[in-house]
Amino acid sequence: RVLGSEHPDVAASYNNIGAVYQAQGKCEEALVQYHKSLEINIRVHGLVHPDVAASKENIGLSLKGMGKKGEAKDMFTQAAGIRRSIFG
Repeated sequence: RVLGSEHPDVAASYNNIGAVYQAQGKCEEALVQYHKSLEINIRVHGLVHPDVAASKENIGLSLKGMGKKGEAKDMFTQAAGIRRSIFG
């Protein structure tokens, strides 16, 4: 193992797999991959990082695609809060 399972590139790979599932309309499968990406991003970067915000946005997209609009809005709101705290 050169990079290890906690490397940001592993999180990016999970994110990319999720994006493929999302494009195929497989929102539940995408959600699983996006959560894996989020967990790694939080462990590697902490709670306030652009990659964490992106993971939360992607989770929101999956939730929206599943018709869970309230949960999706919560994720989008969290992502926006992270971005505001970073970028002002």
